[in-house]
Amino acid sequence: MTKEKVDEIHRAVTKFIVKDLHPFSTVESPSFREMSTALNPRYQPPSRDDLSNTLVPAWYCVEKSNLIQNLAQVNKVAITCDGWTSIAQDHFLTVTVHYIYKGKMKQNVLSTEAVYESQTGPVVAKEISSVVEQFHLGGKIIAATVDNACNMDVALKKLDFLKVGCFAHTLNLAAQRCMTFLQFPAGVPKSVQLWCGSNVHP
Repeated sequence: MTKEKVDEIHRAVTKFIVKDLHPFSTVESPSFREMSTALNPRYQPPSRDDLSNTLVPAWYCVEKSNLIQNLAQVNKVAITCDGWTSIAQDHFLTVTVHYIYKGKMKQNVLSTEAVYESQTGPVVAKEISSVVEQFHLGGKIIAATVDNACNMDVALKKLDFLKVGCFAHTLNLAAQRCMTFLQFPAGVPKSVQLWCGSNVHP
């Protein structure tokens, strides 16, 4: 099998794992190996280490380069910034770009980075600025959508970005406020009432 063919199949396997959100360990499972052998006995699937340390990063670099080239042809963009916490209590900051390319609305996640510093306004501003610089978006950002957190307000003022409040977040806060005045019919368990009062989602 030629190197070109091996690289082509590696890219297809990488796309399968990434696009369908399979764990990297999938490529080492007996059933996956059996399937690969049945499709092409001469093909040796990558290990999970090859996938995580070589194939996925290489694909990311290609996709990032392509996106930068596309964004270079766009005059104005908007971004969305959101700080969030995983179930494992790890903290992340995600920055997404929204723009019109060749007459079509597009959006791409530019970065989801783990954050370790206290997320004060100046720190968040620095983190967002780093992403903006990586994708050469300086001077193109017309607005940034964020939640109502004070640190986001400070960050956007420091960056001189127009703030557009997140409607879903505002609606969620309003709904939670309304739920505090809701009168439940007799017989509704207290646990249900508490859940409704603390888990309202738009």
